[in-house]
Amino acid sequence: MDKHKPLYKLRALRVEHGLTQAKMAKIVGISEPTYCQKEIGKREFTLKECKIISDYFGKPIEYIFFNNEVNTNKTNTA
Repeated sequence: MDKHKPLYKLRALRVEHGLTQAKMAKIVGISEPTYCQKEIGKREFTLKECKIISDYFGKPIEYIFFNNEVNTNKTNTA
């Protein structure tokens, strides 16, 4: 999980399900300001929090919290 990037998939899932950040904070068991900081990438979710969110949405932790892009930059291995 890259703590310096917003979690767009999490936000999209939350909005798709009609949930506010306040409601998500209650589901996860943290304060709304803390949840907001975590969703926008200023703080990291704990593994326990990731599991709660993953279970709630029925999606794998990897799908929600990890970037699946492959780095295609070539490096010199000479």
